[in-house]
Amino acid sequence: MTLGGTRPYLAVRAIEEASDETVQRCHLTMRWDDLELLRLINDLEQAEPASLHSGFSLMDRSLRGRNLTYEDSDPALLSHELRIALSAGYLEFDDQSWAGQQMPDPDQDPHFWLQRITNVRLTIPGRDRARGIVVHTPHPDSGEDDGRLIPGSSLEAIARAIGDEYTDSQVPRFLRESGIPDALALQPWNVERWEFVLGVFDQLGAGGAAGRRDLRTFIGRWLDGDLQFQPEQELRSHLLAQFARQGWQVRNGRLVIGDRVRPTEPAASTLSRETRRVADLHPAIRQVAARYLDSGQLEVAIFESFKAVIRKVKDLSGLDMDGSDLMTKAFNGNPPPIQFGDSSTELGRDIQEGYRFIFMGAIRAIRNRDAHQPFQPLSEQEALEELGLISLLLRRLDASTSPGQEVSGPPALSRPQ
Repeated sequence: MTLGGTRPYLAVRAIEEASDETVQRCHLTMRWDDLELLRLINDLEQAEPASLHSGFSLMDRSLRGRNLTYEDSDPALLSHELRIALSAGYLEFDDQSWAGQQMPDPDQDPHFWLQRITNVRLTIPGRDRARGIVVHTPHPDSGEDDGRLIPGSSLEAIARAIGDEYTDSQVPRFLRESGIPDALALQPWNVERWEFVLGVFDQLGAGGAAGRRDLRTFIGRWLDGDLQFQPEQELRSHLLAQFARQGWQVRNGRLVIGDRVRPTEPAASTLSRETRRVADLHPAIRQVAARYLDSGQLEVAIFESFKAVIRKVKDLSGLDMDGSDLMTKAFNGNPPPIQFGDSSTELGRDIQEGYRFIFMGAIRAIRNRDAHQPFQPLSEQEALEELGLISLLLRRLDASTSPGQEVSGPPALSRPQ
């Protein structure tokens, strides 16, 4: 039978087409590419239809006479692109499943799956895309969305804010609870947190009207402060201005089209140098530090920020202690409750011991200074430098591991394909 059904959100990346003088049609390099794959199938339909008898014969024909690496010829990559094109409605194929027998899982056994799909063929939209024919149709959400670009820099800023706010396990939960479909929010990932979130945005944006509607709703609710995590006012104002320049505005909790608003002031930031430096601090201390810096309570900002360090160390180590004793126990032992480096190497042991002393010293010299006597006045420069140290400690904790975890530096979160 012909595979079909509900179209899922797509992970089709926009690609830049090079000229015919620089790129030959059907030439596959480095990775399978959806447009070049469609062009290849289009050519084979006219010249060598036998090569489309199965997915495996398609792969064999496309790689014939090419000096490609194993990764380039990996059947998993071809099966992935074929399923993307199928979901997009660009091609169809039949399967060879028999009664009582299921088709192989393309993720687990792509080689066998390619052998079992037959009669690979383009749909009319697939032929149009392969031949560079653009068909303009009215957008389903014409009153809210005309298909115009949603600024990638704005999406990245939102993704980074979310990645800074949540841990690896919390990010998918936040997306799911905020209305992102489970198929995207709960998919496997192996990149940085913000890259995973940005990948989800990419998939929604490429998912047709329904996907863009979910993306626009998420952005609108986030900017309106309707989700569990809200943007800081400075970031919110910047994003609203950036969207407005592209003709987007937030209305009734959704990002919708409107008139383009040109900036009336120079684009250069008017923020103070100190404010920009605070914006670069770890998210766990940004709000506290910004609030107290604005009111001139620099010493309170530092004292409250150290509380975030102590809470984080307690959570990661499971120790019910405080102060310097907590830091001594949390980063000591074999293995220690919190680990920064590979203890099997001399460098790893040096890193571990060095950070143990940094954490102990910061608590004793800075935090205890304010905990056991009246706050001592600090200049803005001194305060920002001490907040920078606290931010560094928190980021090192974000990248740490616990016993039984593999030590590999900062947490690795692949962008969805």
